[in-house]
Amino acid sequence: MSGADGPLVGRHVVRAGGSTVHVRAVAASCEKAQQPPLVLVHQSPLSSRRFEPLLAELASWTSALAPDTPGYGDSPRLAVETSVEDLAATLWGAVDELAPGAVRLLGRATGAVLAAQMAASRPQRVQHLVLHGVPLYTPQEAASRLRDFAPPYVPDDEGSHLGWIWRRLRAEYPWAPPALVTSFVADYLAAGPDFATAYRAMWRFDLDTALRRIEEGGIRTTLIAGGRDRIGFMHERARARITWADEHVLSEATDFVAEQDPAGFARLLSEVFATRGASR
Repeated sequence: MSGADGPLVGRHVVRAGGSTVHVRAVAASCEKAQQPPLVLVHQSPLSSRRFEPLLAELASWTSALAPDTPGYGDSPRLAVETSVEDLAATLWGAVDELAPGAVRLLGRATGAVLAAQMAASRPQRVQHLVLHGVPLYTPQEAASRLRDFAPPYVPDDEGSHLGWIWRRLRAEYPWAPPALVTSFVADYLAAGPDFATAYRAMWRFDLDTALRRIEEGGIRTTLIAGGRDRIGFMHERARARITWADEHVLSEATDFVAEQDPAGFARLLSEVFATRGASR
């Protein structure tokens, strides 16, 4: 996408192992391009479309890229069940094609779990890890979600599945205006009827082991939470578990602050990366 007053957000399709991954990216428009690029990992079952307004803002001071997680957005749908480890490895393959050196990572919700595994598996590549809403489920919560949270929808001739998706999204985000919900519906449709592959991988994943590796690796970590975030109640869990992290709580921020206030969120990230924290 290219606006008359904004930078070009490029679109790439790269090979990553046996998969292809669609990536949105911007190049920094100033000398600060020498800083490690920022990799943005979106939440499920959405896509890197959620980061496009933020990418345009980030270009004023850093290069950045936002891959579509395998199975979502414009990345091909998955033919088999997957795992967080496999998804993270595929994302690293895509990053290697576009940014082979050190990077900074930001993950949102499900993307925070993927970013944590990316950091845990290649700590030498990650200069700074930002976790925007960490879904720390109890074993009981994860088991319940696996049973009944995200059943596949069934397309039919009457299009009733479109109403099902719309009602689901309106229940999850009752504050969201119709235009925003419509863009969420587009992401659901791109993911296909079984839109919960990354969800299931997350609920089966041992996040605690990844967090322990991040702590042992001395990776500088920052938590970002929103007061109006649907999983904002989990921030206390994250703060209690990820004790080495810095934190920023945005009292009025929803799940989608990165696209609702991209300039403000970009400024926050600039401050986060410029500030010397307790971790590496």
